[in-house]
Amino acid sequence: MFQKANPVKTAWGSLRKGFVAVAFFSLFLNLLMLAGPLYMLQVYDRVLTSQNFDTLIALSLLLAGVFIVVACLDLTRMRILGRLAARFELGVGAPVLGAAMRRRVQGESEAGENLVEDVNGFREFISGTTLTAFFDAPWIPLYLLVLFVLHPYLGLLGLVGALTLTVMALINNARARSPMQLASQARGRSDALFSTSDKHAELVHALGMESDLRRRWTSLQADAHQHKTRAADRVASFSVLSKTVRMGLQSAILGLGAALAITGETTAGVMIAATIVLARALAPIDQLIGQWRTFLAARGSYSKLKKLTEEFAETPPNLHLPRAFKSLDVRIAQAGPPSAVNASLRGIDFSLAAGDVLAIIGHSGSGKTTLGKMLAGVWHPQRGEILLDGTPMSKWNQEDLGKQIGYLPQDVELFDGTIRENIGRFSIAIDDAEVLRAAREAGVHEMISSLPDGYDTRIGRGFFLSGGQRQRLALARALYGDPFVLILDEPNSDLDSEGEQALRDAIIAAQARGAITIVMTHRPATLQAANKVMVLRNGSQTQFGEKDDILKVNRRNVLNNPAQTDAQEQAFRPTKATPITGAAQ
Repeated sequence: MFQKANPVKTAWGSLRKGFVAVAFFSLFLNLLMLAGPLYMLQVYDRVLTSQNFDTLIALSLLLAGVFIVVACLDLTRMRILGRLAARFELGVGAPVLGAAMRRRVQGESEAGENLVEDVNGFREFISGTTLTAFFDAPWIPLYLLVLFVLHPYLGLLGLVGALTLTVMALINNARARSPMQLASQARGRSDALFSTSDKHAELVHALGMESDLRRRWTSLQADAHQHKTRAADRVASFSVLSKTVRMGLQSAILGLGAALAITGETTAGVMIAATIVLARALAPIDQLIGQWRTFLAARGSYSKLKKLTEEFAETPPNLHLPRAFKSLDVRIAQAGPPSAVNASLRGIDFSLAAGDVLAIIGHSGSGKTTLGKMLAGVWHPQRGEILLDGTPMSKWNQEDLGKQIGYLPQDVELFDGTIRENIGRFSIAIDDAEVLRAAREAGVHEMISSLPDGYDTRIGRGFFLSGGQRQRLALARALYGDPFVLILDEPNSDLDSEGEQALRDAIIAAQARGAITIVMTHRPATLQAANKVMVLRNGSQTQFGEKDDILKVNRRNVLNNPAQTDAQEQAFRPTKATPITGAAQ
């Protein structure tokens, strides 16, 4: 059974050797950090008593050399963590993007969720100072042992202080976790509203919704900040308390050392050295408490990414099948969007052969767009199957299937990149001849050539296209690679008469090559190129057959609009300008 390891866990596991190296450097760093206390011990107990400048100079030079080595080790450790963070980001980026797209296809995307921010946040955690505190924390017992060596009472005080701060850190974690999660959820809602409002700013401005949306966003932001402030207050309280306790402990150990020195049990050098050792022992705990929010956020991001890639894991690649060239058979007993409770399509049963042009007509909400996504392989029927040359679409390798599908959705989206890249579907090896052929078939070559940079014109970044231009570019993208099945959902909604003529010419050209073309439309003019018609009503197939036969059987209900029957009937008849070139029967 195919079972691929979770990519987030794999990426984290791939850092293990790097973490071992960081731990190795941390060992020597923490050992060398004892040089400071030893220097103070020697200065107070040897140099001051002997008044020997040579000894002081030698000790100082030795300490300076140690500090240079410490700086090099610390810099190396930080550089290793930075590269490990980059490796993690590169390791999870593509799998997370794939999982996010699979979740979006299944209609389960969460509004306001920013997965890029989660990846970046966890990368910053790996490369930041919070993780170094975790690598320094295991060496706390070493410093406590040194305190016990200096004097048992000093070691006992250090142990009590370390345990106190550790308990405070655990309490801090328990109290801050819940408000941090609530703050993250509330921030997601406000981010979703911000993103939607920004994306549809023109609509918001036209409908006078700006003030109301601003007030709603402010309310959501206030809710998010309320939870975030609660979490911040709790973390800050424990941070301040931990610093106070640490300062108190440092003063206490200084006083205890002084008392022991007065009684003759230790020396002044031990008193100063113990103070420095305790500060070093408690520093990782204090640092972790101060940056606990970063740790909680990183842990939440890791869990979210891991859960996403587990629930929407990459499916095993199917067998590569030869390119389809004969037929498309649709047998749908029940189908609908993956997240829908009720089926929106029922009883769809038809077959098409190479060269057929099918027009699917029906009222808005009749299921045309849903059926289009089924035919494009975006969704699969809950009951039934769609066969391409006798093989169910679900059994095809997705990349192989995508190369045989030309899909123009109702809502056109172009990607940040050049026109050439958009038409060529951002393929690694774009066929320029195919790009040119697709653009000419879509009737958009002249428009592209008139642009300053032609096919290298970058979409976005201040360069805007009209709705009709975008739709014709998307049509060229659908035609790229000479797909066997061409699915056009309302392809002329933004086209003028010239664009509609180009669309009809593109359909006729695809028909002549033996492609199967399926057009969802409300406009009768598009139907001139069709040789078959299917009528959808409330998600059910009510009629299917040759265009002329459908007209004869139910002349006045083809488009469910009796007032336009004569004009629609004329639209169904081939014209001299756009002849039907003999579709395969």
